[in-house]
Amino acid sequence: MAALDNAALCAAMWRAHGLGVEHVDGCVACSGTPPRFYPNVVTVDPEIRPPDQMRFIAERAEHAGGACFVKDSYRALALDGLGFEPLFEARWIHRAHGLAAGATRLNWRPVTDPEDLGAWEAAWSGSADGSPLFLPAFLASPTVTMLAGWADSVIVAGCIVTATGAVAGLSNVFGDASEAISAAATTFCGRDLVGYENGDALAAALDAGFETVGELVVWKRP
Repeated sequence: MAALDNAALCAAMWRAHGLGVEHVDGCVACSGTPPRFYPNVVTVDPEIRPPDQMRFIAERAEHAGGACFVKDSYRALALDGLGFEPLFEARWIHRAHGLAAGATRLNWRPVTDPEDLGAWEAAWSGSADGSPLFLPAFLASPTVTMLAGWADSVIVAGCIVTATGAVAGLSNVFGDASEAISAAATTFCGRDLVGYENGDALAAALDAGFETVGELVVWKRP
């Protein structure tokens, strides 16, 4: 469920940038060049034979017109044989909805207009410069909620939550991670939270009640 939810997040971002979404051989793929930080292909079905997925990925990489990124959701593909190299590894995480959400000191609310969307992205990236990644079309996606933690009139923390099926996927956490997790758990109190993290962000998630449920690796072909 975590892998499917994360693929839905990627698809929402691709569509927001005017790109198509394909479903081939247990993969969800972007029909063009994806926006920065987002993959070309995400694997979503562990029952599909790896050679079939690798054949599709090889074809996609040859026509990528630049670097190609693959999110191997089950750490099942030997993509080094196709010229890919690991970009990073992470763990899928899960937090049961019955766990109590911690108290928050910030004023948390969903982002609902373009002005706040720009402020959210500037706080997330640390800069207001450059072309925006998060477009109003992404905010308008029915599965996407962008939560912002306000201190007075300034956004100082935030996260994205994608609600699909019985789960809500947590991603793009910035600022106080425990606050963001509590805000997501409160806003989506009837759903389990899922996502993936590594390093210090993984440690913060485990401290907040998540458990690890699997491994993934993101590959890059230069």
